[in-house]
Amino acid sequence: MSDRSKKFREIDDLIFGHFDHSLTEQQECELAHHLKKCPETRARFCTQMRMEGRLHSLGRDGFLSPPALPLSCEAEAFASDNMHEVTPASKVSHKLRVPTAITSWVVAATAILLLTSWSLWPSGVSAASVLEQAKQAAQEILDRTYRVTLINPQDQTVKQELTLDVRGASQFVIRPLDGSYIMGSDGSEFWVTRPNGPVWVTNNFRSLAPTLRRRIPNRRILGFATSPNEPLLLEISGLIALIERNYEIELVNAPGSPEHHIRATLRSAKSNLPQTIELWADPETGIVGKAVTHWPNQSSRALELVQSEPLHEDWLQHSHHA
Repeated sequence: MSDRSKKFREIDDLIFGHFDHSLTEQQECELAHHLKKCPETRARFCTQMRMEGRLHSLGRDGFLSPPALPLSCEAEAFASDNMHEVTPASKVSHKLRVPTAITSWVVAATAILLLTSWSLWPSGVSAASVLEQAKQAAQEILDRTYRVTLINPQDQTVKQELTLDVRGASQFVIRPLDGSYIMGSDGSEFWVTRPNGPVWVTNNFRSLAPTLRRRIPNRRILGFATSPNEPLLLEISGLIALIERNYEIELVNAPGSPEHHIRATLRSAKSNLPQTIELWADPETGIVGKAVTHWPNQSSRALELVQSEPLHEDWLQHSHHA
């Protein structure tokens, strides 16, 4: 069992104990601490609170009550004789339960306030479930247009902005804002062209002669697009697979935010991978609306969804732009 699983099993025990009133005062305080610090603990507490509410309603309506059995004469007499007996021990036990009961009410009140102020997502939401939903959404063959921003760590005032059209995986068209060139791939060939200029087509631009390769405008962008470890977000499903292999994930939803926010942190330092990757996904569709990668050299690359409108059928073919 992983440390994370063990931790949440212990937290679940505290949550269950809170609702069946079996926790000590110290355990109630420990639960209150977890509720304050951990969003996932709050989500688990909220789920259990809803379940307890349903069980309470069922019990109140009689659905959980056992069938009533008639008392025998002896049992009836015994119940009558003992109805008003209160032993000193029971009085002491009642007094001992008062502080724990008060603490329990404090924890419950704290939890309700936290659940309200932190605007929790529906129960059952976790970083893993959000990532899985995003993966399924990314596998749909849809046309999507993104705005890509590349920030230079040496000069924060100089940044590149590009428009990126994507159709499924490995099919894309990249256009800088100044319109100085267009490059893309139909999934098998890469191509680059300038306005009113020729079209260069290759199935492996890295194998081109250096003199020709240097004529490709901003070929660094094309390098991003063809690198298996470069999450420029040309393929969201590939980016998510990279996260699953190399990153620890956490759900860091901001209060009142309409999107799920995942932060992925690299498990071990690697020069060819970003230190952190952040994703913002639609809670209904799972579509990633924004993603940002942060690199060891302080550079960052951001991608934001602009639209999901169908592109021209031949938009990804170089013949359309010749």
